[in-house]
Amino acid sequence: MKRLPVSKNAAARPRWSPLLPEPLAPRQLSPPKVLGVVLLEADHSVETLDIPEPFSWQPPEGLAPGFFGHPQAWPVPAVFAVAAGATGRSSADGAPQAMRGVADAVRRLDGRCDMIVGGCGFFGLAWPLLDPRPRTPTMLSALDFLDVALATSRSDVVVISTSTAGGSHATAGHPAAGRVRVVGLDGVGDWSAFAKADWAYRPAWTMKGLEQGLRQILGRAAQPRGPLDGAGAVLLECTVLPQFRPVIREYTSAPIYDLVSIVHATLA
Repeated sequence: MKRLPVSKNAAARPRWSPLLPEPLAPRQLSPPKVLGVVLLEADHSVETLDIPEPFSWQPPEGLAPGFFGHPQAWPVPAVFAVAAGATGRSSADGAPQAMRGVADAVRRLDGRCDMIVGGCGFFGLAWPLLDPRPRTPTMLSALDFLDVALATSRSDVVVISTSTAGGSHATAGHPAAGRVRVVGLDGVGDWSAFAKADWAYRPAWTMKGLEQGLRQILGRAAQPRGPLDGAGAVLLECTVLPQFRPVIREYTSAPIYDLVSIVHATLA
């Protein structure tokens, strides 16, 4: 069979066939996701939601990038709303004024970002005040995933909390509270500095000091018959802890749940 002559430029020209899909249009990049973060009321907490350039705000030098109130803690641009009256102490106590402040901050963020997270693990105590629920996907605490953690193993779940009393209070109402072991930091070493509202402007702590205190707690908890021994999962209630996830991994092989990892998995 005689072949048809082929133009020298034929190979360079796209050939359309009804058996082939039409060329795709250039891919349109979707706008970047935005995270909304509800912050504790503290000297360094700044509500950026309504300022002219919310993504240009720079935190004080005492606030390390791994803290929830720091823009660099997140894989996407973040806006911040401060929960009025929600100090660390009042939030741990579940004080009504603090929980109302959390609920109001969530409502201000609702519909203005792609996801909302809480900047304190005790903010989950505000869920009863959020009726109807926010339209925006919201995670107020790593404790929101307690049911998931319990379902993934028949073993007990460990909650590492700012304090033993606060963690116990936050989980006491759960139907499976008997399967929850609370490990409290309880101000060991440099962790006591966070009891002060101005800890970011007048830091009486170092990252090394925090790590040393954490290792002291984890070392005891990982001993035979300690809380971490045989744990089925670990939840990081304290929002300072996700940046120390590699340290915690040295003391347990159980799955670790924290809000930063979940945000990375869903928005990054």
